[in-house]
Amino acid sequence: MGAAKQLAQGVLVRSGYELQRVEDAREKQRLRAHASSIVERHRRQTLDDVNGLNAKYRGPIFGRVRVWDLFPVLARCIDPSDPEFGCVSQLTHTLQVIEGMRDDGVSDSDLLLCALIHDLGKVLLAGDEDPANVGGLNAPIGVFEDGVGFDNCVFQWNHDEFAYSRFRHHVPDHVAWLIRYHSARFELAEVQRLMDDRDKLYTERYYRAFSRHDFSTKSIFGLPNTRIEDYRELIESAFPHPIQF
Repeated sequence: MGAAKQLAQGVLVRSGYELQRVEDAREKQRLRAHASSIVERHRRQTLDDVNGLNAKYRGPIFGRVRVWDLFPVLARCIDPSDPEFGCVSQLTHTLQVIEGMRDDGVSDSDLLLCALIHDLGKVLLAGDEDPANVGGLNAPIGVFEDGVGFDNCVFQWNHDEFAYSRFRHHVPDHVAWLIRYHSARFELAEVQRLMDDRDKLYTERYYRAFSRHDFSTKSIFGLPNTRIEDYRELIESAFPHPIQF
């Protein structure tokens, strides 16, 4: 093992991360098959499933918490529906996204805030929720008229909707929108035709810039130099008081 790799792994272990080593081809195949089954269950969600999940999480599950205190929970969450991410924690992904934005010169505080909090809904992985209801890309359920607007449609339920339900009254409208739809499958014509003027504006102004960093920075090798503590001031200024979560 190279010295650089040993150093990186040592830093992660001392920071509280649990490292998993997947070298056996059969084990890799098993992880991919497991991920595929999770994604398939997510795709099979029905309107009743969505309504049931909204009812299940209508009330807070953590009580009143400081948003800052949710990040150590996120550091313990690994999304099993994303095996190509190498079992890296969601906090590492968050830091990769915001580091990618910083390296590209992004200074919009709202986009930086979205990078920090967009996946906080995945703290559900620390509980007993089915991962199929936490991860995965989202598509509409049912048939809706052209231009009706995303908010008037029903999308598959995952961490997006959960986080939106917690943050919607604490952040600007476009930030709440981006949290709610950042996992939507925008490449689908079915999704594009549903957009109203607000959806189109936010897609061009915020989603495209955000999603580029959200997806392109995923790597099992690009361990971020950024620390979540580097952005504590931004998080605390956006959420100065505990919220119901």
